[in-house]
Amino acid sequence: MPGPRARSRPSPPSRLARLSRLVALVLRHRPEEVGLSLDAGGYADLEALAAALAAQPGWEMLSANDLTALAAADPRRYEVRDGRIRARYGHTVRLEAPGEPTLPPEWLYIGMDRAELPVVRTSGLRPSGRQLVHLSATPLVAQEVARRRAADVVIVVVFARRAAEAGLEFRRAAAGLYLAARVPVEFLQMPD
Repeated sequence: MPGPRARSRPSPPSRLARLSRLVALVLRHRPEEVGLSLDAGGYADLEALAAALAAQPGWEMLSANDLTALAAADPRRYEVRDGRIRARYGHTVRLEAPGEPTLPPEWLYIGMDRAELPVVRTSGLRPSGRQLVHLSATPLVAQEVARRRAADVVIVVVFARRAAEAGLEFRRAAAGLYLAARVPVEFLQMPD
């Protein structure tokens, strides 16, 4: 008779996944903790970041080439330009110019926990814990992102083009990812 099923332990994250988390932490939230400062667009000097991270235990062999490879492996999350690197979105540190100003598509989408809807119905979309509201180009991506932190996910449609024509600024952070400071209720379509 078989015994109880043994629970399998999740495999430890790969070195690249661990590096990505570390770089995101530094570039999005805590650059000062490793002695860095970001420019207005959220960029840090690639060599300076590599040196700062190589000073951390377990990362002594890290190089600027490793960071360039990380950005190439995840271009939606990181960007390298002119010897500098940045996280494209998700900042809690204040940036003057995150993303590129753009005319958004007709519709954008955001996924959220159903329990958040009452607040959104009265206040619209506002950043929660981040500098800007993060919007997706497709409902599927919005749903995938929301499922990381909510079980009962609903999708809210943003009439982005109409909002932009009314004067709201949208920024493109990466392919399929847009940022806005806020989105008033009149530009939202919410589920019942």
